[in-house]
Amino acid sequence: MIASTAAEVAEPFMPPFGILGFVLTVNVVLFMAALISIARNRKHTSGGKVVWTLVVLALPVLGPVAWFLIGRRAPSPRESPLRLEQ
Repeated sequence: MIASTAAEVAEPFMPPFGILGFVLTVNVVLFMAALISIARNRKHTSGGKVVWTLVVLALPVLGPVAWFLIGRRAPSPRESPLRLEQ
């Protein structure tokens, strides 16, 4: 007979807290880093910062990843539809 602990019997499908704790810690650090990065970004307007903050808050896992992959890029003047032609 194999001896097992009460935790293994009660929740056999739950991963060890080490893995879950690591994933949770990475998620929290990424989330906080994204919010700080958004607040300190000088390339976006205040409206853009609000939109990115809402995206990060609404999608706590995908929002920070999206911010670091595409959001930190500055909107170039050539891509702006409001650019005045001289």
